[in-house]
Amino acid sequence: MALKDLTREAVISAIAEYDALGREAFLTKYGFSDAKRYWLVWNGQQYPSKAIAGVAHRYVDGQPIRSTAFTGGDASVGKRLQQLGFGLHVVPANPDWSRDEIILALDLYFANPTSIPSKESEQVKSLSSLLNAMHVAMGTTAGTTIRNVNGVYLKLMNLRALDPAYLAQGKVGMQAGGKLEKTVWAEYVDRREKLALDAAAIRSAITALAWSTSDAGDALPGYEGDEGGVVIRLHKRYERDRRLVAEKKKAAKAAGPLACEACGFDFAANYGELGADFIEVHHKNPVHLMKAKSKTHLNDLALLCANCHRMAHRKRIPLTVDELKAIMDQTLA
Repeated sequence: MALKDLTREAVISAIAEYDALGREAFLTKYGFSDAKRYWLVWNGQQYPSKAIAGVAHRYVDGQPIRSTAFTGGDASVGKRLQQLGFGLHVVPANPDWSRDEIILALDLYFANPTSIPSKESEQVKSLSSLLNAMHVAMGTTAGTTIRNVNGVYLKLMNLRALDPAYLAQGKVGMQAGGKLEKTVWAEYVDRREKLALDAAAIRSAITALAWSTSDAGDALPGYEGDEGGVVIRLHKRYERDRRLVAEKKKAAKAAGPLACEACGFDFAANYGELGADFIEVHHKNPVHLMKAKSKTHLNDLALLCANCHRMAHRKRIPLTVDELKAIMDQTLA
């Protein structure tokens, strides 16, 4: 018996049995788990697609197909159900853990590496809430399980599998982690103070994203920092606020030419009419030094040429104008 043998009538019969027994009893009776991403839609209700398809075989030849005997998903069960005229609701897959998220998890791991906090601990719950707030602020499309306490705990277990102190005990640990975990571990394992500072910056940026209502505007191309990082994203949000940018340029023009505050480059002086009124805007203050719910003022913004602006964003935490000047002074000395 194959999925191609399913009939619409058999599927409807399986749905009716599900409704009669109830979700838990139906799944227990036939040995299926509840759906995570793929749901059959019928009469405005959602049903676990794989379970319904498996049990529907009972109404074709008298025997349901066991859960372990076939795969679910869009290319198998979902495809056949749609061919039979049923709707399919697909919950978006959770995105891979970003570098910022792994840094926060690693910071929590090193807080007590000999005894990882449990799923019920306040530390795990707090990190789960923080990461969810970040994804809400960033507009991430994902399922309801994104960065839940189970996911956070599993990530801590992935990190433990990289810990030489743990492996030295002859233990192996969970091996499902990815390449990025290894990269972040190698970068911070001997730089705990740096890890704490970067984690604090990320936490502050997430908090700031949650209350920031700036108009994001159009994306500024060409930054070479971590495009997915919440710190960089928050910086860009401030720097793309059209009202603030216009007001900053207006104030600067009233005082003199629009010149780069780091290197002094003047687009109008070098390009004539083509360069008139052209300059980019950079947020001076590292986001991890900003106070919660603080507002961005014109004095918080700097005018930079394109080159200096991109150099400011070469670091994960953007450089200040003074830091840029110091680098240039040292290079030219």
